Amino acid sequence: MTTTEALLFGRRRERAIGLVVGFSVAVGAVAAATFVASAVDLGPVATLSSRTLPVLLVYAPAPIAAVGAYARCGGPACLAVGVVPVAVLGSFLAVASAIGAPGVAGGAWVVELTGSFLVGSVASAFVGFCAGVTAALVADLVGTRSDG
Repeated sequence: MTTTEALLFGRRRERAIGLVVGFSVAVGAVAAATFVASAVDLGPVATLSSRTLPVLLVYAPAPIAAVGAYARCGGPACLAVGVVPVAVLGSFLAVASAIGAPGVAGGAWVVELTGSFLVGSVASAFVGFCAGVTAALVADLVGTRSDG
């Protein structure tokens, strides 16, 4: 497989799946911690987790996608790093709204919130993917193999 194919389509499917699933689990755990801490009224935990969740949704996809691109996980996996966490948050909010969780009311704001995070998250993942591809190509040019 050529370098371009490996960078764009991926060479390591297991790593790509682990990258996406692991990040989704992390986002789900932080979302659950935020909800539980808010419901139980644990002030410091709720504050910390409510500030961590947007960072995971918007800023974290860039370095994770960069690592995935450098490891030759492929473009689809790296862009999924931007999509999947927002899908996890949207699903979490939809379920919380459906069961009538306190503090979570359903409606159009859920779609607006997840849509706005989706744009930022996918853009962040795309920038990270481009940076990881650049780093992999530079490493190949310099002689340090990034695919070994």
